[in-house]
Amino acid sequence: MRLLGNIAHPKLNISVFKSSEKIIVKFEAGPLEQSYKFLENELIYSVDSVEKLLTEEVYKKVFEVFDKMYENYKEIHI
Repeated sequence: MRLLGNIAHPKLNISVFKSSEKIIVKFEAGPLEQSYKFLENELIYSVDSVEKLLTEEVYKKVFEVFDKMYENYKEIHI
């Protein structure tokens, strides 16, 4: 897996990787992370192409998942 680059965001660390014929987008917030794998195609092939797809609606859904993950994390964290 090779790091293609990062996407700037005020609350998230966003990394874009390439592995075989897949583009992997990793979102990190504190101790939590989400990864999404996409087949490389004419829409998703570089950091710039991924950044264009990350709309406010996508970020909203990512944060909703992080909220749920954090609730679980708090329940199991010692």
